[in-house]
Amino acid sequence: MNRFNFAWVISMVILISLGGYIHLYNPTPVPLKMNLKELPLMIGDWRWVRTEHLKDSFGVQGADAEVMSSYQNTSGREIKLYIGYFESQRSDKIVTHYRSKWLHKKAEVVEFAMNPHGTVQINKTIFKDRIKNQLILFWYDMNGKIIINRYRARIFTALDGLFRGRTNGAIIIVSKNFEQSDNLKEILNDEVEFVRELLPVLRTYLPSS
Repeated sequence: MNRFNFAWVISMVILISLGGYIHLYNPTPVPLKMNLKELPLMIGDWRWVRTEHLKDSFGVQGADAEVMSSYQNTSGREIKLYIGYFESQRSDKIVTHYRSKWLHKKAEVVEFAMNPHGTVQINKTIFKDRIKNQLILFWYDMNGKIIINRYRARIFTALDGLFRGRTNGAIIIVSKNFEQSDNLKEILNDEVEFVRELLPVLRTYLPSS
């Protein structure tokens, strides 16, 4: 058995263990450090504009706490921030729910510097339909660890559940609508700049190991 197949088998065993653990046991809920509704009005140079209705929650289902807000930079450009947090997960209430797997369908990895902490990798995808086009950055936060692969997030949850009795986690999504004539590189730069400022702020709200 080669290394790839061995790793795949191990991953499947862990995923099956996760399903069994979540089905049979009640993990201890892990509350937020602070209410997401108390996110700062300023994140770097980005100013809070308004809180959005959660009718467009990117397919995220069952979050114990969630918020969607718009922020604006000094040039007047707006982006949206969505955070969905799960105090615990079970088979019908999971941060990597199948309804949000479309985010991964054509996702690419974006890497940027996060001084003095090296580099950070998150996901980027572009969504288009008849109503709107969106450039989206997203990732999972599992007790302070940034994870971009949904299966790896499930494995992390399984191990945390089995060894620490907790299955909490969050999904963070930064997005902006765009027109065909818009400069996507400029939009991506805006979103990356916002994420760079956001990551340290999240440590005040989301639990970490």
